[in-house]
Amino acid sequence: MKKYILALGCLCLLSAGWMGGCAANKVETTKTVSSPENTATPTETVPQAYSVKKGDCLWAISGRSEIYGDSFEWPLIFKANRDQIADPDEISPGQVFKIEKGRTPDEVRHARQLASDTPKFKPHAKPRAALPLDYF
Repeated sequence: MKKYILALGCLCLLSAGWMGGCAANKVETTKTVSSPENTATPTETVPQAYSVKKGDCLWAISGRSEIYGDSFEWPLIFKANRDQIADPDEISPGQVFKIEKGRTPDEVRHARQLASDTPKFKPHAKPRAALPLDYF
């Protein structure tokens, strides 16, 4: 029983020391964050780039954790790269797509709805003249 009480006492002392250390770090962190020279612009609004690899599709690209982490957001990539993509089913290795982050919840919701409404893929040799939905 004495060993248990002694161990519990040591644990309490260690916890108190650990918490004190965290509090000291927290104050230091607050000072660093609040100083004007360390204020950074959010990177979420800066477009990123993704280079298409063999076997990629918009669905898989948007599902990647470093892109959107949600395959249903592929219309966002299609819209942002309309100058390079005539048909969302036809992308090629080597293309470099802009990946725009920081979309509004409404834009994301709309993109997800478009992805859900897109008919099932049917193989085709050339880009389609008419897309199945108005993505814009």
